[in-house]
Amino acid sequence: MTERHCWSRLSRALRWALLVMACVTTIASCGDGSGLHRLTDAPVHPPPATGPFAHNSFVPPVMQGASYVDPVFGTTVRRVTTDHVNDDIYARNMWWNADETRYLHRTTNGTPWADFWEIIDVATGKVTHQGIPIGGVAGGAGPFAADGGFDPVDPNVLYALGPTSIYKITLNADGTWTSAVYFTPPGGKAIKNLGGTLNWFDASGRYMLVRYGAEPSVHLYDRQNLAAGPYANPVDGHVTADSNGYVGLSPDGQYIVGYEDAGGMFNMGQGVSWKIDHMNRTIASAPNIFWSLCGDHGSFLSASDGHNYMIVNDCHGSPQVWRADITNNAAGLNEAQQHALPNNKLLIPYPNWNIANHMSAVARGPLQDWAFVATEDCFDTFNNGTADANGNITPWHAYRQEIIAFNVITGEVRRLAHHRSRSVCKDYFARPRLSASWGGNVVGFASNFNQSGVNDIYAIPFSATLAPGTTIPYRSTTAPAGSATVAGSP
Repeated sequence: MTERHCWSRLSRALRWALLVMACVTTIASCGDGSGLHRLTDAPVHPPPATGPFAHNSFVPPVMQGASYVDPVFGTTVRRVTTDHVNDDIYARNMWWNADETRYLHRTTNGTPWADFWEIIDVATGKVTHQGIPIGGVAGGAGPFAADGGFDPVDPNVLYALGPTSIYKITLNADGTWTSAVYFTPPGGKAIKNLGGTLNWFDASGRYMLVRYGAEPSVHLYDRQNLAAGPYANPVDGHVTADSNGYVGLSPDGQYIVGYEDAGGMFNMGQGVSWKIDHMNRTIASAPNIFWSLCGDHGSFLSASDGHNYMIVNDCHGSPQVWRADITNNAAGLNEAQQHALPNNKLLIPYPNWNIANHMSAVARGPLQDWAFVATEDCFDTFNNGTADANGNITPWHAYRQEIIAFNVITGEVRRLAHHRSRSVCKDYFARPRLSASWGGNVVGFASNFNQSGVNDIYAIPFSATLAPGTTIPYRSTTAPAGSATVAGSP
């Protein structure tokens, strides 16, 4: 992780720790006969304190392809990385290739610094390609590793941002790879960062954002006609990416979207969008402010109802997760007024103020209405908690340390797993910082599994129809026997 990206996310995390969120209501669980956990309420579901999956001792085996079934929620959790190297994973889909079978991991390749990428087959845990420079070419330092990532259409292509060019990296079947210049800004202007949070491709792969040169520096290109140059009215990147926020494209390619980490309620920042006119190749001349009730943890989704939403927090006076329509004008509105704007909807209320979170949303396909949240409780520290009369960790509260899926149209909630990362406010890289694949068939997250300084990436297969524990698109799974004692070591 680059120094700028590391401290950007760290300072954001520290600010968010001061705003830890919560909820005020409880509802009831229900089932649909499919065997899926379909929880639309807020019951307490603590992890076990004893047995093979004890919260303070269980660690998945440190081996390629290792997996287990979450003992509380019944979903399969698969280990993706085994090297314990801090990873850049975050909300955007570009950490996953187009067919959702590979993950892009930042690692050391035997050096003292995390200056390289490797490609991991999610089904087997096998490293298929390694030693890929984050700047695109050997010896070319990549200033913005967190902005590199996979093409949304070609599963064998990813992109690296070098100082003055974007490099196209093609993965070959034999484990080799090639790198070639894909795009160089006009006049040789230097590439700038986009904030390492959102996709800079739309889900179809036709449009892309590139940031370079003086402000306004965020330029939109049609990849079917790069020679035509950028659209008119580029966007100012200083107020988004350089404010500790970010900028990117909505999945449907109809908006430039972002978050300014300045302004808004109590200066907690504000969500912004710019409508794109593709027919006339121009961008709206000024941003639209659509939400300003919390910090910038969130994700963007193009839903089946034709609307574009940000999945975002309200941590001003009502600690909740909301969907916010990015076309609304929320400038100058108070909390109640922003709640009441057209198409805005409360999605998840939390039970207390101990919960912070990270989010990610699906970009396309049958699961396009689904998003994910990882809840983070700073008070669940290493080896914390004791066994209650039922053998579960106590004290515990609803939604604590969970990976949760939710449908932003129907409001359905599915609680998937405990991520089991502990003392998340003492180590930024222990925060789950989850990321959904392009079509939502996989959601990945970081966890230390109650081990200080040991942060690896894990993945949960997701489906709107299959029963918990079903492995998609994976070929095999392993889980401990009921009487087994299972642990791993760093």
